[in-house]
Amino acid sequence: MKFINDIDRYILRLVLMPMFGIFLLAASLLVMDKMLRLFDFVATEGGPIGVVFKMLANMLPEYASLAIPLGLMLGILLAFRKLATSSELDVMRAVGLSYTRMLRVPYIITLVLVVANFAIVGYLQPLSRYYYEELNYELKSGALGASIKVGEFTALKDRIALRIDESQDNGQRLMGIFARVSNEKGQVLSISAREGRFLALKNQPDTIILRLEQGQIIQDMPGKMPRVLSFTRHDLPIELPAIEKFRQRGGQEREYLLPELMKLGWNKDIPKENRVSSQANFNYRVVEVVMMLLLPLLAGG
Repeated sequence: MKFINDIDRYILRLVLMPMFGIFLLAASLLVMDKMLRLFDFVATEGGPIGVVFKMLANMLPEYASLAIPLGLMLGILLAFRKLATSSELDVMRAVGLSYTRMLRVPYIITLVLVVANFAIVGYLQPLSRYYYEELNYELKSGALGASIKVGEFTALKDRIALRIDESQDNGQRLMGIFARVSNEKGQVLSISAREGRFLALKNQPDTIILRLEQGQIIQDMPGKMPRVLSFTRHDLPIELPAIEKFRQRGGQEREYLLPELMKLGWNKDIPKENRVSSQANFNYRVVEVVMMLLLPLLAGG
């Protein structure tokens, strides 16, 4: 007798079609909701749009761990509902097929998804969560190259303020530039220029050059008359602020891999509060995976 016969293949087809559809629908809804908030967040921080898709990619394991059980349960539920409404379930029972036998294929699918979800929840999700937090930190700190907001004053450093009226060619050409630069001696430079652009220095990655064209510099020093200088081209060096590196992985329990949580949760050398928190997170992840074994019984019953 074959382990998988035609009836099993029929049930497999009935389960897989709605299961994949629900999985994609649930994941898409979660991604779309997060995408709108990320676009708003990145626009507020002035970061590159490409980072939105990197952050979304790091959120996919978390969404997959939610969508997989949902798709599995509803896939089995809809499959057996179709069998029941078309009286096929009664025919199968009449020819001697028990409910246990009919649940063979759903449980095979469940075991495969349990293994996949265990890998996601125990290993992939903690790593992706850490990389998401790292991107979030770099975006807020400006490490990803936050853009100059048009029409607003932007503080590039404590003593430098910059305003751009218009940006062209994807930020390569800046129009209507005003800059205010001060130093420790109280000297203030008010610079206006028709246009300009940023240039990078190969040997000095912490410094960029703002090349200005067709403008004026008003030099104001304490106790002296201001001086006005006109220029055709002027290079304004700007030192970029130092950005601290992001913390090591493990700042939060959900960033630990499952074996790491096990070591922390049953390590008597660490404080009890940390041990209890690690044990709770470990138990939550294990239950999240193990409870999938009950879904065929709930959906098929």
